[in-house]
Amino acid sequence: MNASKVQLKLFQDPERIVEQRRIRLGEQDITYTLKRSTKRRSILLTVDERGLAVSAPWRTAEYRITALLEKSSDWVLRKLAVYAARRPRYRIWGNGEQIDFLGRPLRIELSAHEGRPIAQLRDGGILQLSLNQPDLSEHVRELVLGWYRRHAAVHFRTRVAHFCALLDEPLPRIMLSSAQGRWGSCNAKREVRLNWRLMQAPPHVIDYVVAHEVSHLRVMNHSQRFWRVVERLHPDYRAARAELDSQANHYMTL
Repeated sequence: MNASKVQLKLFQDPERIVEQRRIRLGEQDITYTLKRSTKRRSILLTVDERGLAVSAPWRTAEYRITALLEKSSDWVLRKLAVYAARRPRYRIWGNGEQIDFLGRPLRIELSAHEGRPIAQLRDGGILQLSLNQPDLSEHVRELVLGWYRRHAAVHFRTRVAHFCALLDEPLPRIMLSSAQGRWGSCNAKREVRLNWRLMQAPPHVIDYVVAHEVSHLRVMNHSQRFWRVVERLHPDYRAARAELDSQANHYMTL
């Protein structure tokens, strides 16, 4: 399978040229950025949130680039799939919208209701929302977020108490956080803040964040001693941390 001809010349100077290319790998047509440079000595493939990029020496033959892409196709497709899964999903906040709660998918069902808005978890993975104007997405979102926060306040307190008991530590002050890009914090005043958006994650992932912050009650840094405390509380913390990292962008769309 050969790469297609240049689609778009994005940037060119006497020592560097950047082009958009396309190639078929497996059953997928993949667009990638080819960067040729007089300073490079070997071909390098990279995949990140922007997609696939190929950096090559200036006079590298086309067949060598194509051959390396085909040889590396499994790795490229796997990495692209990972970043696609991390890409935030647009939420419509309407009837049938899917959300996550403690690692389980829930489907929103809306109904008109006069009076105080009500959110109820029903059998079959349904979150029933009854409110005055169910057609207004901002009202639906506000009701859902309030529901998450109420559950977070109870769940977090229970889990903090559990891990504090294991360390024989007094219960700290627990607060909800809405920080973008931060799941929790703990300060010298023994104040533990936990992001309510964590309620989307499975319980073992939430426990990792709680154990992490509770461990700071003992060690206020990230030394080896600190991570030994975390491992004592949550032996499989590394896998939970990786799982949280893979879903972070998705969870932050709430």
